[in-house]
Amino acid sequence: MDAIWVAALVRALTAGTVVVLASVLAEVLGPVWGALIISLPVTAGPVYVFMVIEHDAAFVSAAALNGFAANAATGLFLIVYAKRARDRALMSALGPAALAWIAAAMAISVVSWTPGGAFLLNVTVYGSGLLLVRPARLGTLAPSAAVARPHPRDLLVRAVAVALFVSAVLALSAALGPSLTGVVAAYPVTLTSTFVILHRRVGGAAMARLAGITIQGVFGFGLTLLTLHLLVRPYGAAAALSGGFLVSLIWSVGLLLLQPRTPRAV
Repeated sequence: MDAIWVAALVRALTAGTVVVLASVLAEVLGPVWGALIISLPVTAGPVYVFMVIEHDAAFVSAAALNGFAANAATGLFLIVYAKRARDRALMSALGPAALAWIAAAMAISVVSWTPGGAFLLNVTVYGSGLLLVRPARLGTLAPSAAVARPHPRDLLVRAVAVALFVSAVLALSAALGPSLTGVVAAYPVTLTSTFVILHRRVGGAAMARLAGITIQGVFGFGLTLLTLHLLVRPYGAAAALSGGFLVSLIWSVGLLLLQPRTPRAV
């Protein structure tokens, strides 16, 4: 029993630390860098790392496939938030976005997905999203709208929230089964906590741009899950995780290189 509690504590601390480090970099470096960093698999990544330790390859493969499909729900979450954040208060933007994710995830969870079907769903959602949020994504922010430095209390709250989420998903995974585990693990905890903390501090216009840029990065996270699904059975967990994280990193670096240059980084 002691070993079980120690393992759970290590998982929680690891997940919380990873997310806090990533979010600090995101908030200090500004919207473009921040969007790319928070779209990396900093929350779901630890979930899948520990998942491969506790479950077999078939479980991880099925969870990753359903997580890839559910990544489309995160795209819808970002679209709704980006469209509403510019001139609305936090809950008027985040509330409908969260409800959109829940509704989409519920619909996705009852479908038997194939890699091709999940890929088509993601391309449709994120392709539409890029067009819908283009004004927010390409907007120029005033210097006063730069991302503020994080407060230690905010970081603690974020670390605890992520640690509890990761622990809960892993604890319930056996009862939920691989399909539902993959869908639940796809919930954008890092994005939600970032929006809650920053919306009031930097304003809706800055957050709309952050969400608009993040849409590009989160599609890459979906490719990470697709890679994990395709590689975990034939090549094993270590190779599949390494390949998935490499895909996410390459995607984010490519997006960074393709970002339009502006006179002033904001």
